[in-house]
Amino acid sequence: MWKKLALSAAVAASFGLAVLPLGAHAASKGTIAILVNALDNPYYAAEAKGAENEAKKLGYDTIVLSHGEDVNKQNELVNLVIGKGVKGIVLDNADSNSSVATVRGAKEKKVPVVLINREIPKDDLAIAQLSHNNLQAGTEVAQRFVETIGEKGEYVELTCNLADKNCVTRSQAFHQVLDQYPDLKMVARQDAKGALLPGKQAMDSILQEHPNVKGVIAGNGPVALGAIASLESAGHKDVVVMGIDGSNDERDSILAGKLKATVMLQAQGIAIHGVDLLDKYIASGKTGEQERQLFRGILITKDNASKVKDFYYTK
Repeated sequence: MWKKLALSAAVAASFGLAVLPLGAHAASKGTIAILVNALDNPYYAAEAKGAENEAKKLGYDTIVLSHGEDVNKQNELVNLVIGKGVKGIVLDNADSNSSVATVRGAKEKKVPVVLINREIPKDDLAIAQLSHNNLQAGTEVAQRFVETIGEKGEYVELTCNLADKNCVTRSQAFHQVLDQYPDLKMVARQDAKGALLPGKQAMDSILQEHPNVKGVIAGNGPVALGAIASLESAGHKDVVVMGIDGSNDERDSILAGKLKATVMLQAQGIAIHGVDLLDKYIASGKTGEQERQLFRGILITKDNASKVKDFYYTK
């Protein structure tokens, strides 16, 4: 059983959501709610893990929920945990624009919100907005891509999800680098929706028209791994594939010599820092830091891939 602010199994079931209870603390400082997209997704699970463990260390109980990238469900959950008396909320929101009202509503009820991964286009509603430096991540991958395949030849871009601002930024960063090389020709560009199977399907289709590609640059890890699956099936094992995310699956693919590089996004790092800022705000009414902060991605190659686990990099 959780402590007095925990959600019952019946409440969780009514929303069709996963709830991860933590052990009770002898002298709890209250409860923090952690809301992410999907707990069965490695990236979001890593966010939840980082926030959860840090909250425990600081003396809080937690409620961990997933909103499934559904804005209406997100709003219901935020109202639910506010009603349960949480001290604050760590939120990877369902949609940047639509979540402005959600965060404003929490502020009006004097419940502080820390946003992680995905920002909103309004200041002074969340006490902190922590996100990844997708421009830096995309630029670093693109530079390594050119170094590996050379400045001449055909390549393919598979974007992760052009409805997501983060993916758009990564693609723009790729082209700030790649477009400087006139003999490096992008022969196809397709939105693979951020998932492995669409990534494989997109690459299957592209290979039929462009069998001589030297490289594939992907907007996220699942898409990159999908491209590798397609290339292997077609016997194109010499094509260079790179992406962005830094999951355990990408790490293993790099160590196996298949994926050539990725940039690991610090999912646990931003979540841990978010809980630390929330703790400071609960104690003093301020975080002492600027609202918007960017976290650099870490370039992962075969030389350092063994240091990656659950979107956390051990130095």
